[in-house]
Amino acid sequence: MKLYRFIVILLLYFYHDYIKAQTPLLKVSEIATGFFHPTDIATLPDGRLFVSQLDGKIQVVQNGVIAPVPFLDIAAKVKDTEWSGIFGFCFHPNYAQNGYVYVHYIPKNLDVSVYARFTRSASNATVLDPASEQVIITVPYPANGHRSGHLGFGKDGYLYITTGDGADGARGSVGDINGNAQNLHNLFGKILRIDVNHSSPYSIPVDNPYQTPNDNIPDEIWARGLRNPWHWSFDRQTGDLWIGDNGQDDWEEVNFTPVNHQGGLNYGWRCYQGAHPYFSSECAANTPLQMPLLEYGGFSTNRIGGSVLGGFVYRGASYPSLQGWYVYADYQTGKFWTLKRNTDGSYQNFSQSISLNNPVSFGEDSQGELYVITFYEGKLYQLSINQIQSVNSGSWQSPSTWNCSCIPTVNDEVIIQQGHTISLSQDISVRYLQVKGSLHFNGNQVMTVVP
Repeated sequence: MKLYRFIVILLLYFYHDYIKAQTPLLKVSEIATGFFHPTDIATLPDGRLFVSQLDGKIQVVQNGVIAPVPFLDIAAKVKDTEWSGIFGFCFHPNYAQNGYVYVHYIPKNLDVSVYARFTRSASNATVLDPASEQVIITVPYPANGHRSGHLGFGKDGYLYITTGDGADGARGSVGDINGNAQNLHNLFGKILRIDVNHSSPYSIPVDNPYQTPNDNIPDEIWARGLRNPWHWSFDRQTGDLWIGDNGQDDWEEVNFTPVNHQGGLNYGWRCYQGAHPYFSSECAANTPLQMPLLEYGGFSTNRIGGSVLGGFVYRGASYPSLQGWYVYADYQTGKFWTLKRNTDGSYQNFSQSISLNNPVSFGEDSQGELYVITFYEGKLYQLSINQIQSVNSGSWQSPSTWNCSCIPTVNDEVIIQQGHTISLSQDISVRYLQVKGSLHFNGNQVMTVVP
């Protein structure tokens, strides 16, 4: 019996890298509902989830229930339309001490994006004080166009803000007709990088790339050439930057930038849409471009998607086979994908079978577990995989052995927990197997791990 167990473990050792390369099968579980046009998700280590809405509120979710009092309520400043409300927010890394939250909202007059800091209430630590607002920066949008959404802190401690190209983006129109994203003399279609920990309201990091005196280039700019990067994220483990940038009509794209890049990047819009020339003459032949890691057909190209939703690289502990996979989706089609980037820059990309109606934002909790929320339904889901775990020692073929009260199949990922001994009496096949306890063979059974 021990020999067969040794063979299985030996085979799993040699196949370890191969097994890791197989894409996990995602599933979603609804954990809360009742949100009104949600736009972004953030979390705190105490387990609370926070969801921003276009009506100017940030709601609090704990144990699947929306708290009766919003975390922030600036409804008086906005009007609930596609072009107004809270578009994104993030906690300061030192929130526990300073109580700072940074919010991107569009006020009632619609012609600017406001990036402001709000502070935890002195009289009620469970909410922010609306009167504490300190405006950090404003970006004018006279044409009411693309504004991007998210903002967040990098591993360097600086606040990163993405902006849209300012165009209305109507189907069939000419994208970024004013060439804003390539123009270094404005803030449209850019990544801004500022230091909110020194000076008020911020200072410019000393290594920002455009700080030549009197060049009329805003010193806040860190990168350019984006169209409408609605959502993006930093890999919590590596610090790498992942951006989902919405295309015009033909191509959606995912961009990857390694941690500690010196900035000055040009992501290519509107010279290129994805990796395809759009108005390529606007970029000189010797202009270095940061081309997308991945592109897929948009509204007019194969109808694979219509509006990419940038996600996160999974770094949680609950689903080992999902480790290192970037999870992203498409707002219009509701499709999901998992992408694994290899060290040589190549990647594997897999379409998932799950689908949601208008997924609008991903979120990541303090443990690295992932969430997604839908815009019109207003439902919050947790992402997981088809994983089955042992709950006690017993026979593989007994439903009482597993947390699903079922028998694992070839589509499942299986974990035998520490302290559990699982016995086999017939051949079995699974998608992924992790043995923390023991696997006991009663004969000449065959264990197969399949792609």
